[in-house]
Amino acid sequence: MKTRQYIPVICIFLSLILLLCSCKNEEKTVPVSSDTVAMGSVISITSYTFDETSGKQLNGEVFSKIQELDSLISKNNENAALYKLNLCSGAAVKADGELFDYIYDTVKIFSESQGKLSASSGALTELWGIDTDNYRVPSDEEIRNAIALCNDTSLELNPENYTVKLAEGQKINLGAVGKGIACDKATQWRMLSSQASQGMVISVGGSIAVSGVRDDGKPWKIGVRNPFGNQNDYFAKLVISDSLAFISTSGSYEKQFEKDGKKYHHILDLTTGYPVDTDLVSVTVKADSGFLSDALSTLCFVLGEEESLPILEKYNAEAVFVYAEKTVSATDGISDSLEIVDGEFKLK
Repeated sequence: MKTRQYIPVICIFLSLILLLCSCKNEEKTVPVSSDTVAMGSVISITSYTFDETSGKQLNGEVFSKIQELDSLISKNNENAALYKLNLCSGAAVKADGELFDYIYDTVKIFSESQGKLSASSGALTELWGIDTDNYRVPSDEEIRNAIALCNDTSLELNPENYTVKLAEGQKINLGAVGKGIACDKATQWRMLSSQASQGMVISVGGSIAVSGVRDDGKPWKIGVRNPFGNQNDYFAKLVISDSLAFISTSGSYEKQFEKDGKKYHHILDLTTGYPVDTDLVSVTVKADSGFLSDALSTLCFVLGEEESLPILEKYNAEAVFVYAEKTVSATDGISDSLEIVDGEFKLK
């Protein structure tokens, strides 16, 4: 009998909680934007929180998580775990578990590249100065020697005890996936933070993530960079209705230099040792994680559209391919979401 007497009180209490939660959900959020520099890129965040103080706090926490990531996977930071691992080539070394997983997953996805990409590309990218922006054109002999070290089959990875053994002179480079991983970190932390938020959009170099919903309830709109324009020029927009999505772009315009009248870009083909020779100027990929979108955008760029399609299907990803003559091709799952805003570009 006493239990029955408490039921109305419990029901009233639960109703009050639901009413308070409902009011909180209806409370208008404010967009709070912050910028910083990390991982060699400008990082921009806009979070939709219920007050400006919470937004600044959340953005600051995300920046801290990305800096922690950089101290784990940076190839050039002398204090980073990956930098130290690369110094130990020739010996089996126990790696941080998270770092091991990133290496393992990168090796796996780049095994689809027909030998054109690898996790162990560091010897070649370092030779070209890709990692430092001090570019140079190496000699043919230097390139041949470096290519021999860029073979993931020479890596010994033991997932049981997280040990990594590199061949002598071999170096791991996670630059092709790092910015996507940063987007993963950001969206994960939005859900874990004590600062309540309705949504977030973060940009880390060529990788973008949207999480949650906008303050006005409308779909996210992500600009696709014009590879022939300036940094803030876009030729199209992607309309994203998902509450979680990751978009990455790789292109020959990102880093390039000119030597003796010839232009060189930063995406290297490990079968030749030189920048990828392709009619593509950029590839934008939408995927289920930042890691996948970042890795696949590079993979699709080096393989070309036709070779990329079965891989995109395998990973449930979509892509937009942009060619030198300003023609654009999009996979079926993303074509209806693509809005071309620059009339010089034509959809195939």
